[in-house]
Amino acid sequence: MADNTIIQQGLFTSTGVNKTIVLRSDVDWMMTWNLTTIAGATQWDSIRHYWQRELPFGDHVIDYHAAATQAVSTTTGVAGFNGVANRPGFYLIDSSTVNSTPGAAVAVAAGTNATQPVYSTANTSPLAAGAIVRVTTATHNNINGLDFTVDTIVANTSFRLANTLATAPGGVAGAGFWRYIAPDVATYNMFYPSKRVIANITAANPAVVTTLVDHGYTTGQVVRIMVPAACGMTQMNGLLGTVTNLTAATFSINIDSTLFTAFNFPLPAAVPFTPAEVIPVGDGNAVLTGATVNQGYLGIVLASAGAVSGSPAGVNNDVIKWVAGKSFNTFLP
Repeated sequence: MADNTIIQQGLFTSTGVNKTIVLRSDVDWMMTWNLTTIAGATQWDSIRHYWQRELPFGDHVIDYHAAATQAVSTTTGVAGFNGVANRPGFYLIDSSTVNSTPGAAVAVAAGTNATQPVYSTANTSPLAAGAIVRVTTATHNNINGLDFTVDTIVANTSFRLANTLATAPGGVAGAGFWRYIAPDVATYNMFYPSKRVIANITAANPAVVTTLVDHGYTTGQVVRIMVPAACGMTQMNGLLGTVTNLTAATFSINIDSTLFTAFNFPLPAAVPFTPAEVIPVGDGNAVLTGATVNQGYLGIVLASAGAVSGSPAGVNNDVIKWVAGKSFNTFLP
């Protein structure tokens, strides 16, 4: 085998969501086989997916059953098949190069005025529940530049912001854009400390904090809550609290906020404003574990379209075989 050529491989059973494969070396190409659909030979099932670095971000080559036989046709993720374009594929995660900046701007047609806004878009690739996005619109300018975890993706139709805001954005959003930031919290947290913008804080004992992006904190961590005047509840500003992890998006802190002013997510009229934030400062022993450790990795996110066949991570219970390689390159004149 030529120098600089490395092959890695593996096998997994799909759960119907995106699958992140952490690799032990650099990678130039990757291929997946859906062993379940190869055997099933059902019309419109994809059976093989191929990616290499020269392809556009998220695109891939697809072999699929064009009929309920073993006959195979070939297309690309962008072209799609069976009337569905923009089939999500492979997404390289490399903190040193490819994914150090947000993805390309994708058009948003509209957004609802709700505490969990829903944004209409003709292209949801590569989104899956738990992915992180950044939305920019003229009307919802109070959330412009902030990152959000998403859920409830309707393929090539819409996505919803997962974690509930204290108040709705204040109007129906017109046209704008969204950008892909990360496939999950593990990738988003490549470096510590992992500060988070606050969506809501309850007036309760103990106070419960909701973050725009799933927080990833663990019980016993110590955090500082920063609440500027535009968000109300200024009595909370600068206070330290110990985290009790409740859900992916919420945690309680050992602070009684029962008599504090209500928290609100600023409306567009407040722009420009500084958002409320959670700043990790330590764990139970006053040491912030991992504070100086690079949490980055190189890997590939294999997309899943949920219950719809046509992406490399398959649908629930599909058995997926993958092979990835770093190849010796020879450039001929």
